[in-house]
Amino acid sequence: MLSMPARSAGVLAAFCTWFGCARLPEQKAELPLRPAQMSPDTFVIEVFFVRCPPGDERLHGALWNEVDEQRIPAEVRQHLWSNGFRAGMVYGQIPVALSQLLELADKPPPTDEPVETELSELEAKPTVMRRHLQTRPGRRNEVVASSVYESLPVLVADDGEVRGRTYRQAQGVLALKAVPQPDGRVGLSLVPELHHEHARQRWVGRQGVLQMETGRPRHTFDRMGFSAKFLPGDMLVLTSLPDRPGSLGHHFFTTTEGEPGQKLLVVRLAQTQHDGAIRAAH
Repeated sequence: MLSMPARSAGVLAAFCTWFGCARLPEQKAELPLRPAQMSPDTFVIEVFFVRCPPGDERLHGALWNEVDEQRIPAEVRQHLWSNGFRAGMVYGQIPVALSQLLELADKPPPTDEPVETELSELEAKPTVMRRHLQTRPGRRNEVVASSVYESLPVLVADDGEVRGRTYRQAQGVLALKAVPQPDGRVGLSLVPELHHEHARQRWVGRQGVLQMETGRPRHTFDRMGFSAKFLPGDMLVLTSLPDRPGSLGHHFFTTTEGEPGQKLLVVRLAQTQHDGAIRAAH
């Protein structure tokens, strides 16, 4: 009687005779994973918040000699100014005054954390907060500009009239969107909002379909919203005027915790995968 090893060898020999034996393919070494690529319609936006002492000359002096405020339509600029905001654009090279404020040489690379996660830290001490976000065309992004006010009386100037309203549990937020342009640039829009009270459910229409959304009520100040076309490296600069206490801009960009301070917001288009040919120059 054949032993088990001999019997197995015989079966294997017969199998090779009937079907032929081929060499097993050699296992190839696994290739390292390729780094993840950005989607072709993704934009990377850097957001900086700078906190300085109230009335700091660095926020109101030489900086604005190199920031282009004329790129904002005159009517919008007037609404912003009347309500305590000052805004402008920076194209190409970063002004020295702005570079010093941002401390670019000393800052680590941005992280993937949301913009609002360290706002309390910004309120508590002088610092520069730098974050980045990836966004898709037309997607709504929220940049939280202030802490939550238990009760916030707001005076809004509109066409020469001043209207007042008090908001409960109010917080200043800037709605940010990016939209690709045919010439290869990116349109960035920014609209001030006040989010207030507690979250509630509401019906919202999106692309002809009603959807249930949960969120806090918000008041949108459309007449103070503005947009501009950017190439990578271009910036939008926004802060409050020092002589507008009680204005909307004051509540957005004045710290309320710890030592008093004023904030400067800088939004920079860092990277785009938009494939359109750039045919227009600034």
